[in-house]
Amino acid sequence: MGIQIFFVAIGVIFLLGIFVIFLRRKRKLSGSDFQKFSTKILETKTLDPAHAILESHKIFAAALGKIIGENAKKMTAAARVSQFQKRFPNQKQIWNFHRLRNRIAHETDARVSSVQADQARENFVRALRSLTR
Repeated sequence: MGIQIFFVAIGVIFLLGIFVIFLRRKRKLSGSDFQKFSTKILETKTLDPAHAILESHKIFAAALGKIIGENAKKMTAAARVSQFQKRFPNQKQIWNFHRLRNRIAHETDARVSSVQADQARENFVRALRSLTR
């Protein structure tokens, strides 16, 4: 009887260890998904600057959702960004462009330059690249 309890305890500890490893694993964006999403972001160059930022941000949030999985449907874009922000080498810029996106979406007089749109695209792609490692 004592040996059986010992083996059950070892089994439970083993399963808990596997569970902890599973929870702590680093979720990544595959190389092919990075290529797909970054290409879509760069294709927004043909749009006017405000629309380009809205679309780029939407694509960026979709890429984060791809990593998160099914639960992403219940999350706002800000919640998705916050889940990965520590892995972004440019997290301050990502938040700045997220706020700019919100201003574009919610204010009638928001002005955006083509330089800002280019910078947003570059920063979204850079942040996605950091999620492939």
